[in-house]
Amino acid sequence: MRNLVENHIEEFSEILKYDKSEWDKIWKRLKKRFSPILDRIEEKLGRVSFEKIERRALDSFVQEFGNVMKAKKEKVAEKIRKNSDKFKLSAEDFVIFVAFAPFNIDWIVVKGKKENVIFFNAFSLWNKNELKNIDDAVYQAVVHFRHGDSEGNYYNKEKLFDGLTIQIKNLNNNDVRVFMKDICKLLFEKVPYYDWVGFYMLNNENLLELTEFVGEPTEHVKIPIGKGICGQAAERKITFVVQDVTRETNYLSCSPKVKSEIVVPMFKNGEVIGEIDIDSHYIAPFDERDTKFLEFIGNEVSKIWSVNLKEG
Repeated sequence: MRNLVENHIEEFSEILKYDKSEWDKIWKRLKKRFSPILDRIEEKLGRVSFEKIERRALDSFVQEFGNVMKAKKEKVAEKIRKNSDKFKLSAEDFVIFVAFAPFNIDWIVVKGKKENVIFFNAFSLWNKNELKNIDDAVYQAVVHFRHGDSEGNYYNKEKLFDGLTIQIKNLNNNDVRVFMKDICKLLFEKVPYYDWVGFYMLNNENLLELTEFVGEPTEHVKIPIGKGICGQAAERKITFVVQDVTRETNYLSCSPKVKSEIVVPMFKNGEVIGEIDIDSHYIAPFDERDTKFLEFIGNEVSKIWSVNLKEG
């Protein structure tokens, strides 16, 4: 099995053996050694300069990176390989090149000699005090690369969802429909991989009826229990996470753009009253953090949802 994640930090950190006045020369040597990767990064981001980088900062980064990798060496590629079929790893069309450069961007995609190279800038992650999450950040870069993105920065899901939790708790919930609509808007705008957000609630026909949503219109406004991912989640009373909808035989297609879906049922007095449904244009973006966050939202809506709202 080929090495999916290449760690080049040690080679790049040789720069610390020299006086800072020599760093630009050492970078030129690295460019020759790792051509055409570094040349193409500079074509996209501009010429590299270490003028504003302090030696002690770079030294601290290298030391911390070493400590983090002792604990996470195997984990960096683990989650990616667990989704190997979804990410089409057998195509061998990309590799993750972990190194550093004085840019404020966490990752960028360039064309190597044979394959796409996701240049992962661990120094930028360290500057944000997120180096301990390198395994999560590398996985996230692959998710976005498979979506077609060419560069990006890591977003910490815990921090993102913690902030949204506070915002949702501060929303006006006097009108449950307005509350649900505001939640849809907030999630659609703030979570990068939430491309459709909606609530399906059980109506008086015992059908899941689209109540509030944000995103492209869908023809599936009423769904029978048991049909599709939404119907299955309601029938079995469990969260459904589908990381690749093309592999789900019971999937109700809303748009060819949709690559994955998560459906979290909502309960009142132990019975399903509806669910929150998220569609994503990304392959395999969801994890237990999404489930926990969406369960919180479901609980908030359930508290104020009244049976009489099912009528009509």
